[in-house]
Amino acid sequence: MKSLIKKTLLFSLVFLVGCSSTTFIYNRIDFLLPWYLGSYVDLNREQKQDLKELLIPFFKWHREEELLNYLAIIEDLESALDKTIEYESIAEITYDVEESWFRLEDRMLLWAMPMTRNLSEKQIKGFIQSMQTKAEQSENEYLSRNLQAYQNDNYKRLRKNLRRFIGGMNKDQLDLINNASKEMIRVDGQWIDNRKALIEKLKVILKREDGWELALENITHRDDLVAKNYRKTYAHNISVSQHLLVRILNSRTEKQDLKLRSQLSKYKADIKNLIKQK
Repeated sequence: MKSLIKKTLLFSLVFLVGCSSTTFIYNRIDFLLPWYLGSYVDLNREQKQDLKELLIPFFKWHREEELLNYLAIIEDLESALDKTIEYESIAEITYDVEESWFRLEDRMLLWAMPMTRNLSEKQIKGFIQSMQTKAEQSENEYLSRNLQAYQNDNYKRLRKNLRRFIGGMNKDQLDLINNASKEMIRVDGQWIDNRKALIEKLKVILKREDGWELALENITHRDDLVAKNYRKTYAHNISVSQHLLVRILNSRTEKQDLKLRSQLSKYKADIKNLIKQK
C-alpha cells in the first residue's frame, strides 16, 4: 500500500525521525538492520557478526552514490517551490524517489544474499513462518476496517506526513486532504493477496535449488507478480496523492513555505554531513 507520501519512506535510512536525529539514526543502521532481520530469523552469534561485516560495502555504496541522489531530489523540489507547482514536476520527483527505492531494495537483497546462503533449514522455516504470521496480523488489522475507517486512516496518515513538512494547516487544506482520502480506492485486500503470493514464491525459492539466487534477485521487480487490478489501483492512488501534494504546496502560506524550506535545508545539511563521514 504505497502512496506518494508513504513512498518518501525511501528516505527512511536518512529522514527517519526528524532532522535533529537524522545523523544518529543513519549511523545506527548497522545495529537496526540486523535487529530487523533478527525479528524474522533467529541468528546465532557468528551470523550476527557476519551480518555486520556485510554492511560495510552496502554503506560504502549508499554513502558514495545514493546520498547524492537524495540531494538531487531535494534540490529538484526546492526548485519547483520557486514557482507555481506543476503536476509534471511532482510526477518526475515521484519517479526519481521510486527509482531510488528500487535501487535500495535491490542492493539490500544483494547485501543479504550471502547470509541467505548460510541459513539453516530450520532458520528458513522460521523465516517463512514469521512472514506468514505478520501477513496474517496485517490482514486482521487492515481488513477488519470498514470503508469509513479506511478513509479516516488515510486522512490521518496524509495529514500527519504533510504537517511534518509544512506545519499546521487551515480548513481549506484539511478539506483537500479529506477529499483525497475519499478518492483513494481501497487496496488493502489486494495488497494482502500480493503479500501472500510473494511469501509462496519465497517458499519455493528458499528451497535453494538450482537457480534460486537469480530468482531471489529478480523478486524485487514484482510487477509481473502483481495482479493487473492492483497495479491499476496503485497508479490511481499515486495520482491522487500527487494531485493533493500539488494543491497543498500551491496553497501554502508564507509560514508554511518557511517551515518547508527550513526542513529541506536541514535534510540537505544532514545528508552532506553523512557523505563526509567516509
